[in-house]
This record gives sequence, C-alpha cells and structure tokens, in this order.
Amino acid sequence: MLFFGFLLGLAMEIVAFVLVAQQTGFLLALLILIVISGMGPFIVRRVGVGVLAKTQDRLEAGELPTRELLDGVVILVGGALICLPGFIGDAIGLLLMVGPVRHLAIRLGGHTVARRVTAVPLGRWRVIDARSRRAGADRPPASDAPDMSLEPGKHPPTPG
Repeated sequence: MLFFGFLLGLAMEIVAFVLVAQQTGFLLALLILIVISGMGPFIVRRVGVGVLAKTQDRLEAGELPTRELLDGVVILVGGALICLPGFIGDAIGLLLMVGPVRHLAIRLGGHTVARRVTAVPLGRWRVIDARSRRAGADRPPASDAPDMSLEPGKHPPTPG
C-alpha cells in the first residue's frame, strides 16, 4: 500500500510539473523547482531556530517541551518535502512552516494516531527477570578489552 501511495505521489508531482511547465515554460518551471528546493534548508533553519528558542525557554522554566518537539518533527518533515523537487511537496512543506498550519497538522495527526492506537492487555506480556536467566547465556563473546565489571567494594580501573 505504501508503494502505491509513493507511485501516486510521484505521478501527481509529474502532472503538477507538466501543468506548470505548460503555463510558464519548461526552463522557468525547472528554475522555480531548483530555487525553492535550494531555499528549503534556509527556510527550515529560520523556522527551526525559533522553535529551538522556545524549547530552551521551556526547559529553563523546568517544563517539558512536548509541543516544541512535535513542532520540530513537523518542521523536519516539511523541510524534507521542500528539499525534494516537486511543486506539491514544496507547497505542503512551505505550509508546514507556518505556525498555525503546523499546529493544525499536529492536532489532526494526533487525533488520527489516537484512533489507531489500541490498548494491549497486560496478560499477553511476559516479564523476564534478568536474575533468573542462565549465567552467561546472553553475554557477548570475550574480547581483549579490560574487565570493567565491578565487584562490591572495588573501584573502576584508572587509565594510566
């Protein structure tokens, strides 16, 4: 299904390029794609610096910057869409750089994810206690590296 979505997106981008090229000419359409894709990193940097400043403010206030982290993820996705050539991807990527549009996308995406997530009953999970496993069953093969394990009352080796 993902493959067909990719093919559909690619076909839509080709159709959009042909339509723009018919109106403006092939070379101008190509130039527009190159300029917008080239400006993408600068746009993402400018928007990202603002979100980073808000993140630092929230951290200094002792709060978790959850909204800012989601903004950062959406900015990253939008930046990837801008940097890839294509008029539809550029339009979506540029729209995601606008704060209210970005927050709307986060809200809609959150509702979509919340509808798809289901609770898993705890009875299906098995707890494995690390002490009950066989000694050495999960250890990697021995190497020439110094032994960094600590026994009670011993200090780690000092380099020297």
